[in-house]
Amino acid sequence: MLNLKKGNSSITTPIIIVLSLIVIIFVGVYIIKITEPFIWYEKLNTIATKYMFIIEKYGYLTNFEKNNLIDELNLSGFDINNIDINVPNNIKNYGELIEFSIKYNFTLNLPSFGNKNESKKNIQINVRKNSYCKK
Repeated sequence: MLNLKKGNSSITTPIIIVLSLIVIIFVGVYIIKITEPFIWYEKLNTIATKYMFIIEKYGYLTNFEKNNLIDELNLSGFDINNIDINVPNNIKNYGELIEFSIKYNFTLNLPSFGNKNESKKNIQINVRKNSYCKK
């Protein structure tokens, strides 16, 4: 039969709770790290949409606007050395296709289960916008 002694649950309950909290915290951190590229993509997409409207309106980006784009990316937390921006080099006329893209090379650091080291994965975040000139 089951041996019920006083104090058994008072010893095992805190141990189970502490171990459960450790597992929940580790899984939570891992999930947040996995969703990090999606957050960077949304930031990049928002900035690209804003500047796509400017390209549609004027047919290209001026040097002033390119500098503003780089400054805005820098202020948003992007590493400028890992960004590649492709914008129209010449002025587009009304109705011409405009292709605009921003590529960001992101290094994802995931915690490892067995090692104290983190595993690193390089991810390329690519935002492409296509539209027609409305100038």
